[in-house]
Amino acid sequence: MSNHIEDQLSAYMDNELSETERQQVEEHLNTCTECSELLKDLSEIRNQVFNVFHSVEAPEGFEDKVIHTIGLNVSKGSKWLLVPLISALCFITLTFVLAGSFLFKLGSIMLRVIYNLINVFGNILGSNTYIVVGSVVFSILLIIASSISIKHLIKTEEFRRANW
Repeated sequence: MSNHIEDQLSAYMDNELSETERQQVEEHLNTCTECSELLKDLSEIRNQVFNVFHSVEAPEGFEDKVIHTIGLNVSKGSKWLLVPLISALCFITLTFVLAGSFLFKLGSIMLRVIYNLINVFGNILGSNTYIVVGSVVFSILLIIASSISIKHLIKTEEFRRANW
């Protein structure tokens, strides 16, 4: 059995051998009846598999049942909208993860700047009582004026007709 070519018969049937290997296999098949019979059996098995494969047909409505079972109703386009949304979310998350250290450093610097500005203005305002009282009164007047302005805006007809 050691000088037989059974390990090359499949490649021979599928035309995967080089020209010299193919010639060697054909020469051996001409002299060896055992390998010729094995090639004949393999060819019959391959033909039977192909015939069975081509004779199998899916039942009527099988594809619709599969799609319905896995919950992907093709007629509803709204579910397909999730794919680009999830892709965008993954891209944004990946961007933030990759740029996270830079954004964290930038954010911490910005927070320190804001904190120092608040301290500076607090020290300036806290040193003079009139500035503190004036700032509080100005803030109260600004809040009152804003609420009156919003109240008038809500009462207008254009605001009511606007499509928000």
